[in-house]
Amino acid sequence: MWAIYSVEEFPKWDSDNQCMADYKQSLGVQVVLQAKKWTRLEDFYKHVRYESWIDAAGDGRESIVTGKEVAIRMTGDFGSIGLACADIDKIGDADREALEAKALANNLKHRRRFVDRFEEQFRTKMQGGPGRWLPNTYEAECYKVLGLKPPDTVQKAETEQRAQVQVIEQKIDPETLAALVAAEVAKITASAPKR
Repeated sequence: MWAIYSVEEFPKWDSDNQCMADYKQSLGVQVVLQAKKWTRLEDFYKHVRYESWIDAAGDGRESIVTGKEVAIRMTGDFGSIGLACADIDKIGDADREALEAKALANNLKHRRRFVDRFEEQFRTKMQGGPGRWLPNTYEAECYKVLGLKPPDTVQKAETEQRAQVQVIEQKIDPETLAALVAAEVAKITASAPKR
């Protein structure tokens, strides 16, 4: 029986947009993957394909794909993010562990690409160009998994958010305020044209 191994969980909760995101699908079959577990696939999947939106009102073309085809295609499409596949019943523990190690190495490279992309945007923003000051949720997770620290300004922004704002109120005595208002009114009336 064919199975897919994933380093991360898919789909995952996107806390920035409050929804499930990043679904993994190949050959019309969507697979829910758990982190660091082998997900067994069915032997066959039935899939209905529509050639156009007009056909969607009627019957589509039915096709059948095997679990093996789905596994090979999905790891071909998403292997660089940490997916691996195998006929789980026919491989030994050593082969399975080697596939898991390769998937982990690919996932760490993938996360490093996210960190590098954010830091490039961060540097561009510091130079006055378009970019971002703060990493999104996934980029922050990548920093944590890789054991890296975000740029200093990001860390400062987090501490500044925690600090409470202090309001400094200055009180002017009423006599000084009246004198300032009278001086300003005299200045305006002196500069006004006479009729």
